Amino acid sequence: MHKVYYHELQFIRHSDAWSLQESMRNLILEHQGSCHLFMVEHPPTITLGRAEKGQNLHQSVEHLRAQGFDVVNVNRGGKITYHGPGQLVVYPVLDLKKLKLGIKDYVCKLEQTMIDTLQIFGLLAARKDGIPGVYLNHKKIGSLGIHVKKFVSIHGIALNVSANLDHFSVITPCGIQNMEMTSMKNEGVQTSLDEVAKVYAGIFEKIMHCTLEPANIDGHTHQLTL
Repeated sequence: MHKVYYHELQFIRHSDAWSLQESMRNLILEHQGSCHLFMVEHPPTITLGRAEKGQNLHQSVEHLRAQGFDVVNVNRGGKITYHGPGQLVVYPVLDLKKLKLGIKDYVCKLEQTMIDTLQIFGLLAARKDGIPGVYLNHKKIGSLGIHVKKFVSIHGIALNVSANLDHFSVITPCGIQNMEMTSMKNEGVQTSLDEVAKVYAGIFEKIMHCTLEPANIDGHTHQLTL
């Protein structure tokens, strides 16, 4: 099975994580790098995808920043979403050709990683046709957005574990009116981000048919830094 280097859960700003992903992708494209799986937690952040022009922001960027939100224009697909504490954010930097995956298959598998992880904790989530992510009935619990360049993908998924759902009120999530967000905690599951990350890692290995190995660069475990 293909090897993917695994980075344990860390707290980092979105812009720093994005920069790191791009650096890793460039190494893969130059045939000098390996695939990686980053698990992170962000401070309160609003990200605007390629299809978002600010139409789904309920407040000005300046006002949001004054309240402590980072606001980032990003190259992933989709419109607008929120990241923040209590949310497991997973960034696989993968060579899809090596994994023998098409883009649609990859997106489906990413959704399945969330569905299977939630099932371990007793929550039965599902997809919705035409709307990426995973849902508990009509409520969205996991989001997805990627960017693929020459079959190397970055960005990934965000699973609400104990996120502050009030923070979603400053946007129209995914640009969809009346989209109700939920979290594992909101659905009665009391667990830690670390525990969910451990379960997710095992699910990811199984679904992506890969082997996760602790990241080690230049003899030292690689740490994300602010």
